[in-house]
Amino acid sequence: MKKISITTLGCKTNQFESEAILDQFIKHGYVFCNLNEKPDIAIINTCCVTNRAEYKSRYAIRRALKSISQGGKVVVAGCYVNKGSSFFEKNLKQIYLFPNNQKHEIFYHIEKSIEENPQDFLELSTDSYYLHTRVPVKVQDGCNFFCAYCILPFVRGKPVSRPLRSIIDQVNTLAEKGVKEIILTGINLGLYGFDLENYHLLDLLNELVQTDIQQIRLSSIEPMFFDDDMIRFLASQKKICPHFHIPLQSGSDVVLAKMNRTYSTSDFEKIIENIKIAIPDAAIGCDVIVGFPGETDKEFCKTYNFIENLPVSYLHVFRYSPRKFTKASEMQWDLSGTVSKKRMQSLLKLGQTKKNEYSKYLIEKKVPLKAVLETKDREYWTSVSDHYVRVFLKDENNTAKNGMLKKVVARELTIDNEGLIVEECTHD
Repeated sequence: MKKISITTLGCKTNQFESEAILDQFIKHGYVFCNLNEKPDIAIINTCCVTNRAEYKSRYAIRRALKSISQGGKVVVAGCYVNKGSSFFEKNLKQIYLFPNNQKHEIFYHIEKSIEENPQDFLELSTDSYYLHTRVPVKVQDGCNFFCAYCILPFVRGKPVSRPLRSIIDQVNTLAEKGVKEIILTGINLGLYGFDLENYHLLDLLNELVQTDIQQIRLSSIEPMFFDDDMIRFLASQKKICPHFHIPLQSGSDVVLAKMNRTYSTSDFEKIIENIKIAIPDAAIGCDVIVGFPGETDKEFCKTYNFIENLPVSYLHVFRYSPRKFTKASEMQWDLSGTVSKKRMQSLLKLGQTKKNEYSKYLIEKKVPLKAVLETKDREYWTSVSDHYVRVFLKDENNTAKNGMLKKVVARELTIDNEGLIVEECTHD
């Protein structure tokens, strides 16, 4: 049997596409393996959203080239391929390149003897899962927001929506196969349906909650899509995780304007307030970029103070990386790496404080949590709960299994404050 490995960098959309690509190979007799097991084919699904992501992509490719079996193939796909790099030119004889709009053709190009018609890109799908217990389901691709720092519109293209029937069929099949939680994902998820007639993300969610899937998690959604109708709907649905990742990027109106973001800090604050009124226990996370061109000490302090006063649960913090093609790459950028690193560390510390405060709130209020069990480490099963806090459940009766959905309540923080010790609920 031929062996295949796959390494995924970047977003949940890449994770979905990796599952779907892997599924095509496994259904034709390949066996999934780790990279250190000498695969016949090693696939690297790349990212280029930051300099660090590009570095990790190159590292993964070099590692794959050293790890494949004799005569094996290294396939490199994704956003870094779309962006282009002199790195590829130096290694073209050793790797096979597939940009985003050709990911669905990887199997058919590598196994040319298979006489099948490749699926349309938006139909790249899978009814099996190999890499995740909580399964990503891609419903949208592309973006037309053109934020000044972001390369994704250039490497992913214009917004396109996956046909409804395809999504529902996949979700129903996953539910039949025992999957308990899906993660709805897209490059700009809130744009789902904007290329369809009178159909939007809220309509899709209304259909998905009627399927047999037990838990639906939303990946990142831009703030402007949390209107009153959306918030009311989310508050009314037990199947949808009370966890919302909403990119902020800066707490300075001056910097937000330079970033070409379409909201002010007061707009953002009102959105968070409305969510918290409707869903008081909700976990809310934010993306923040430090060191954007023109971000002074004063503007950074505004960002820090703004976030400090927001009822958010965690932060994802990034140092600005100039990206080719973007508006920001043309701006004057003279901030030292030392300063941007200090700003990043400051926000990471604030994010940890927010995370600890939210965890203590869940304990004090005895908020019921739902968790799909993932892995077992000695006596504890671990999972990321519906409230996006990692939990550790002791399997007293040795009856728990991977993929089970458990209702639990938090008892105490772990020693390193990286999660919650929980126990099963005795009632709903």
